[in-house]
Amino acid sequence: MSEISEIRTRIDAIDSELLHLLNERASLAKEIGALKHREGLPIYSPEREERVLRGLLERSPGPLGPESIRAIYREIMSASLAIEKNICIACLGPSGSATHQAAREKFGSSVRYAILGDVVDVFDQVKADEADCGVVPIELPGQGGVSATLDALAESDLSVCAQIVVAGEPGDEQRTASRMLVLGRQANAPSGDDCTMLLLRIEDKPGALVSALEPFKEHAINLDHFASRPAPKGSKDVFFFVEAMGHSKDLQVSDVFRDLSMRCRAVKMLGSYPRQGLD
Repeated sequence: MSEISEIRTRIDAIDSELLHLLNERASLAKEIGALKHREGLPIYSPEREERVLRGLLERSPGPLGPESIRAIYREIMSASLAIEKNICIACLGPSGSATHQAAREKFGSSVRYAILGDVVDVFDQVKADEADCGVVPIELPGQGGVSATLDALAESDLSVCAQIVVAGEPGDEQRTASRMLVLGRQANAPSGDDCTMLLLRIEDKPGALVSALEPFKEHAINLDHFASRPAPKGSKDVFFFVEAMGHSKDLQVSDVFRDLSMRCRAVKMLGSYPRQGLD
């Protein structure tokens, strides 16, 4: 037997073992799905997914790189979700759009996708329990914040449970990223490294935003992305969307919500989710 044949024989043996282990993993996922259904828990758990991926990346000795490990486990987790439930992900279309592609990168090829023509339709499908999660754009290259998504977030009771960050093309000097939000009906537990999106309603006058953001400085809480939208017609207020570092439970402990409520007309917590940068 040649050296190549010997190596291929070893690979075949490993493949057989992998297949056995993957089926064993799928059986356990099916049990978890039944328990989640019985206890009324959401099928998709972003914080659990991210903890698993971070742990795998930390333990991997190579030669597989982080992107390869994430890609492999994306499909393993996708298959597990499909076994737990006939899961449906609603996303803004058309088919093949940046949002649809980002959703597939996040949830893999084993789940079912409902491709919709309007951001509001995505929110409605998730709210009506016709979809388990929704994926909508929050920031697109050359467009900034997506107004329809911001307006829907201001009105909706859904929770932002994950984000998807897609890097710009390598030739793009700005490396402008697209950002998508994953919507769910329930809040996430902490993953250990999270962000929280907040909506601050403030009066549209000079100095109001600086005053509203002061509590973050006082409590040493870093802020990242900003976006703004006018409040509904008939009001001179402005909605500011900010992303604060930390889970909402951490922010509650720091009393920053209390301090914000004293400086803003209203404060709305839109959701906490695992922090994700560009790979």
